[in-house]
Amino acid sequence: MKKKTFVAIALAFITCITAYSQTLTLEIRGIEKITGTLYIGFYNSAKTFTKKTVFGCAEKVTSKTMIIPVEGLPSGTYAISMYQDENSNKMLDTGLFGIPQEKYGFSNDAMGFAGPPSFKQSKFDFRTDKKIIITLR
Repeated sequence: MKKKTFVAIALAFITCITAYSQTLTLEIRGIEKITGTLYIGFYNSAKTFTKKTVFGCAEKVTSKTMIIPVEGLPSGTYAISMYQDENSNKMLDTGLFGIPQEKYGFSNDAMGFAGPPSFKQSKFDFRTDKKIIITLR
């Protein structure tokens, strides 16, 4: 009995590992200043898009094009919102009428009108290894 339980648990563990073994590779273009940090947020619904991330990461800017591997992200449908915090104050600086003063971008290079794009414009399916290119504006 103990041996069967151990085998079942081991198989479940192997299944969990392989379920999250795919890698999402982000290629970030449009970086003008090699300074600060890229803050990247992942969202999985229209309701939470740009409000509450399900996964996030931060990467120090080291070149004008950044390649960032993201591992451990479960399969699903996501949208990405990101910005380059050039002055290291951990926020996207905005000017008059909330217009961003630092570079930002979205998955699918989606653009909104007078605000961020929608989740629908930015979403992508992540089921196997995938590369996404985002150009900062």
